[in-house]
Amino acid sequence: MKIKQAYIQLISDAIIPLAGALFFNWSLYFILIFYCIDLLALEVVLHLKSRKTIEFRGINRKEWRQRGLKSAVLFLLSLLLIHFCVFFIQPGIDFQKELVEFMAYEEMGIQQGYILVPLIAFAAYQLYRMTFLMPARFRTITMDEIWNPHLISLLIVIAFSGIVIGLSQLLVFHELVYILGIVGFSSAYQIWRIVK
Repeated sequence: MKIKQAYIQLISDAIIPLAGALFFNWSLYFILIFYCIDLLALEVVLHLKSRKTIEFRGINRKEWRQRGLKSAVLFLLSLLLIHFCVFFIQPGIDFQKELVEFMAYEEMGIQQGYILVPLIAFAAYQLYRMTFLMPARFRTITMDEIWNPHLISLLIVIAFSGIVIGLSQLLVFHELVYILGIVGFSSAYQIWRIVK
C-alpha cells in the first residue's frame, strides 16, 4: 500500500469509532464488535494470500498451516479477552442482547447487519486485490511477511486486554477513555508499520 493511502486508511480507521462514540452514542462493545469483524476479515484475507502464494510458488503448505493455526488461536484468545475486558468494565452486560442490537442498528433506515458485514468483507477483498493480486506480491512475499504483522497486532490486542483487565480490578474509567486508548494504540501500531 502506498504511504498516502496508508495514512488515509489510518485516519478513517480513527475517525469512525471516535465519531461513533461522540456523535452516535456507540458503546465500547459496539465499537469493539467493529474491530472484531475487521480482524476476522483480515484473518480470511491472510489465508487467501497464503493460498495464492503457495499455489504460485509451489512451496510447502506446512508454514501456512502453522501460522494459520497460531493466528486462529491468538484471534480466539483476543476475542475471549476482549469480552472479559468489557465484562469487567460493564458488569452485567448482556453480550447476546448487545450483539443483536449491533446487527439491528439502523442507519438511514437500513439495518447495518445486512450492510456492514458484507461491506467489510467486500472492502477486505478489494484491498487484497489492489495491494496483493494486482501488484503480484504473491511472486516474492514470504509467509513471515504475510502473517507476522497480523500476529503482532493480535499479541498487542492480548497485551492491551490484559492491561485493561488488570486496571479494571483497581478502577474503571469512562468508556471514552478505553475507546481513545484503542484508537491510540491502533493508530500508533499502524504508523509504526508505515514508517518501518
